[in-house]
Amino acid sequence: MTLKFEKYVVQAKGLDMIDAILITPQDICFDIRAILKCRWGCDVFVQNSIRCHVRDTTYQERLEMVNNYNNILLLHSHDAHELSKAVINIERMAFLDGYYLAFGIRLCNLCEDCSVKKGHDCPTPLKVRPCDQSFGIDVYKTVRNLGLPCEVLQSKDDIQNRYGFVLLD
Repeated sequence: MTLKFEKYVVQAKGLDMIDAILITPQDICFDIRAILKCRWGCDVFVQNSIRCHVRDTTYQERLEMVNNYNNILLLHSHDAHELSKAVINIERMAFLDGYYLAFGIRLCNLCEDCSVKKGHDCPTPLKVRPCDQSFGIDVYKTVRNLGLPCEVLQSKDDIQNRYGFVLLD
């Protein structure tokens, strides 16, 4: 892990992320069951939504993609909208810094009120990034192994721990 990416940790905290840590692909737990849960446990997938589209990539290609990076910024927030914005902002910042392959992985929650969920076109299709579960990332196991909180919510009043990834190199 290099110090050159520490600026993105600082940037993330400036965007009100609770945690931002640099990890490697070896820290990510992949499990094909995450994709199964994504496809059969999510109402958005059934709608063939832009938010869930994998753009004709296979699981193996997505796994290889992540594993080709050396540095990954893991972001933690309680707010899905703010997390999605932070992932896109940091990806853009890294790109402008010359890391042209920077790439965010996070279920899109950019709009407070999603047009796609209402059957309309997405107003920001170029900012939509893939969902971590569609990559086979077991977010629960990954973040728990890193000492971060992630529990199954028991009620709508429970505090949500949301996570996103920015692949850097």
